[in-house]
Amino acid sequence: MINRKGLEFTFSWIFAIIAGTVILFSAIYITTKLIGSNEIERNTFVASELSNILSPIETNLEDSKYSLIEFTDETRVYNECSNLGVFGKQQLSTSSKKSGSNGWSEQSIRKSSFNKYIFSRKVEDTDGTKMHVLASPLTMPFKIGDILIMHGRNYCFVNPSSAIEEKFNELSSNGMQDIGVNITNNIDSCPRNSTKVCFNQIGCDVNVNTLANVVTKSGKNLYYYGDSLQLAAIFSDTEIYECQIKRLASRAGELGSLYARKALYIEGSGCNNNLVSDLQSFVLRTNVSNSADFRQLGQIAEELEERNDGLASCKVF
Repeated sequence: MINRKGLEFTFSWIFAIIAGTVILFSAIYITTKLIGSNEIERNTFVASELSNILSPIETNLEDSKYSLIEFTDETRVYNECSNLGVFGKQQLSTSSKKSGSNGWSEQSIRKSSFNKYIFSRKVEDTDGTKMHVLASPLTMPFKIGDILIMHGRNYCFVNPSSAIEEKFNELSSNGMQDIGVNITNNIDSCPRNSTKVCFNQIGCDVNVNTLANVVTKSGKNLYYYGDSLQLAAIFSDTEIYECQIKRLASRAGELGSLYARKALYIEGSGCNNNLVSDLQSFVLRTNVSNSADFRQLGQIAEELEERNDGLASCKVF
């Protein structure tokens, strides 16, 4: 028996996604009516509006959310990531296909953002005119940011963990809403054209080893920490995933430095926490080379969380 399910994601401390079931992209329709507007201008407006929909909004620490973005035309979203600079950069651009046309319009001008972490394929096509967006917070041990997963394909998860299945059930209102993900116990039950994802078994387009915390796809291993990044690895191209991981690590380092100063201030006020050196060590480890390093950073974060939770009245985060 196949249950339709979906996920969601959240943006961070300062970022998040507009929650809700369906977001009508009416602004895109308006652009198609603008007299004299050419395809590049129209697609640039679409990219800008898409970025605005994924704009920073405060979200709860534990929440995950699902949103459906509906375009007027079939749309192709280009996701580019750079880890240069302190926080790196996220860029989105689009092109569209008119009804009855076989080709795509010219790619729009890129819309840049420094506080978004969008995980997807480098080129993500809508499912008809629909794009699924999943948001989940990343906490290590304080909130680093929100993981935004964007996909237009249909996916079939084979024997996922109970936590993942429960999350999809909640986000899809127990299967009442199509969020682009089916869950089944048998790979033969997957829809024919779906991307198949196997958990703790092989034979799928994407294989997940939950014991080793690794996702294998196209012959490459993507390492993850926590359910949010597990899903990000499943839905992302390798290059996008590894780049966003480095950006998240940089943000974790900056936040870790702030918390280290806070811990020092608290100790100076006579409330000992003994977390200053631990937080400084955490910051040093945020200079990661790849997702395998980031997974190890997650283990250090767990130790920090235990130390902080053990404090009676001098908690730092």
